[in-house]
Amino acid sequence: MPDRHAIEALILDAVRLLAEDFELNALKSPTTHSPLYGEGGALDSMALVNLIADVEDALTEKFGVSVTLADEKAMSARHSPYRSVAALVDAVIERMPS
Repeated sequence: MPDRHAIEALILDAVRLLAEDFELNALKSPTTHSPLYGEGGALDSMALVNLIADVEDALTEKFGVSVTLADEKAMSARHSPYRSVAALVDAVIERMPS
């Protein structure tokens, strides 16, 4: 199973690529503290859907694991797993198969 650093690097790469595709200057050099969606975030709902799909695909390609990031738990969470890079990393780790 990949460690936190590897997952974080994968997500940062996905955010950088998405920022280029959607011309989101605020996310062209993301950090773990970069806000993604919601208050202060640069992503609209369409960009968020793309990011989630990109991260899920990258996890499968790079690590051979299937992780679902858009589920009822995520949508109803008190603190959105999409609010920042760090929150998304936590969501991926929490959903990784054992």
